[in-house]
Amino acid sequence: MNAEFLLGEDNQPLLMRKWVVDPGRKPAHGPRAVFLGHSQPTHSGMLSDLGAAFRQLGWNAYSGDVRGHGKSTGNHSPLGHLDYEDGWQRAIADMRLFYEKSFADIPWEHRLVVVPNITALLTLEVLKTWPDLARHIVLISPPPNQRAIAMFGKTFSQTRCKLGSADTPDEQSLHHLYAFLGSHLKERRHPADVMSADRALIDSVIADPLGWPTPTPAYWYNIFSGMLSAWKWPKGASVVPGTRCLILFGGEDAMLRDGGFLPPVERFLERVGFDDIASARIEGARSALFLEERRFGIAERIVRWVGEEWHPEEESAEIGVAELTSELLSMTSSLGASEDMSPGELVELCYNAIDDESRWNEIIYRMIYEAERSGDLAESALHKRILSLMPHWERSFNLNRQVMMNATLGVLLQSVIERLQIGVAILDSEGELLHSNRTYFEALARLFPTRDLSSTDQRLLNQLTRTLLTGELSDPASRTGHRETLIVHEDVPVGFRFHPEALKQTSLQRQGPASVLVLRTSLERKLAADSRVALVELAYGLTGKEAEIALLIAGGKSPEEAAEALGILVSTVRGHLKKAFSKMNVHTQSELTSRILSGPVGWLG
Repeated sequence: MNAEFLLGEDNQPLLMRKWVVDPGRKPAHGPRAVFLGHSQPTHSGMLSDLGAAFRQLGWNAYSGDVRGHGKSTGNHSPLGHLDYEDGWQRAIADMRLFYEKSFADIPWEHRLVVVPNITALLTLEVLKTWPDLARHIVLISPPPNQRAIAMFGKTFSQTRCKLGSADTPDEQSLHHLYAFLGSHLKERRHPADVMSADRALIDSVIADPLGWPTPTPAYWYNIFSGMLSAWKWPKGASVVPGTRCLILFGGEDAMLRDGGFLPPVERFLERVGFDDIASARIEGARSALFLEERRFGIAERIVRWVGEEWHPEEESAEIGVAELTSELLSMTSSLGASEDMSPGELVELCYNAIDDESRWNEIIYRMIYEAERSGDLAESALHKRILSLMPHWERSFNLNRQVMMNATLGVLLQSVIERLQIGVAILDSEGELLHSNRTYFEALARLFPTRDLSSTDQRLLNQLTRTLLTGELSDPASRTGHRETLIVHEDVPVGFRFHPEALKQTSLQRQGPASVLVLRTSLERKLAADSRVALVELAYGLTGKEAEIALLIAGGKSPEEAAEALGILVSTVRGHLKKAFSKMNVHTQSELTSRILSGPVGWLG
């Protein structure tokens, strides 16, 4: 794979990647090219498996980051942002430029487009003025042509732009969108679970610094406006005869609602001239199946379809928006779906969501249901209703985040932090100080003797904490996903920063607790036994007994010796040890020992 930057409109650099077939392999049919698109929380760098698979099958593969995604960012297009006024039109221009570069000198019949999510919408826009773009077009989990859903999203994000900042990352919009998309999943640990059931894949997307950004309200305004625009073609516009289309979607697909929204999409494509429209459900997949080439063999399926060796015939039972929302409301609401809620009842529902987040989904479904019934009058009515509700909605969301944060901090304080005779600080994902114990203050006073710490000024504590974080050194464990770092101050190890499992959910919030920083109170003072146990509990999510046993094993004792020391059966020790192995992601006693000694207990002990 190699990459280059193109220059888009407004002088925006656009990253383009290529997976080119070995020049020694000259296919008899001439060169063939495929362009691979990305989705909202992803970028072209995540498509390496898919690009390499197409190259192996004899296709030159190309991909690119639309502005506001991946490495196509800058002052005017930061990550997760599109300009409120013309962001969508510029994204269309980006997409067209990628296609011009990918398909230069490639015959129409040897061009293939594979696009999910927002790049599927952008491709529909490009096709309006470039009807012979490619003979073979594959749409993967495209946002459906359900006007009421797009209208709600557009109106909601437009209101967020007007009442707040259009170009500031907005966690509230991100949370509601993915909660809405994932409401049909039986198990959902993270909003990104709508993409895949593969936990390792989800974790890699979240951990990618260019993936899973928190978009701005202006970004969502463009996306939902684009969703309305992409499915509305000028009168008489059509693709050239012979253009084929394949729609791939997952068995638990959030975009197409497991195929329920598929029939109207197929009818639209037929109306604008597509031939041979086929659809295929990929069981076990969700909306980001394009990231799971190794699991599902997406490239081979598509190439077989292009060669007319695979003729999928998916029959999907159509479900309308009104039917879907009515069904969901009947299960979640005490009121019937057909009963309109007064403004006061909607406000009450907002505040009920502080303790029960499903109430926000109920509001969204209810408004979409009303918009579907209202037809052409829906947008102005929606705008008025959301505008009056938004101050309460935003307050309830912020209160919910605060309650969750306080609950997390409360549990940590009660169970661990005040038991530790070392300095402990809780930081958010940006390294800002959220809470610290008295011993942390004392440790800072020792480390910075020239600073006046006579009063616990929060700004000064934050400043000194950030100074310490500049001395972070990655521990080998961090390269295997443990994310542990040693803190060095004036060439001396003074502390350790780690990301406990207990903070995994709250760390996803903006300014939510994400990591723990522990500092030595003095170089000579040893860590007391109960502090060692408490620290292992916190660092690795172990129970008290599991932590005791893990420390004994790390101290060189055998399971039999640990059982004797604790006065319990050796089988009980082995049971606790097995659970500790699982939580710490280790497989042997030596790995457990190494993990503990290279972690906060080892450095502070």
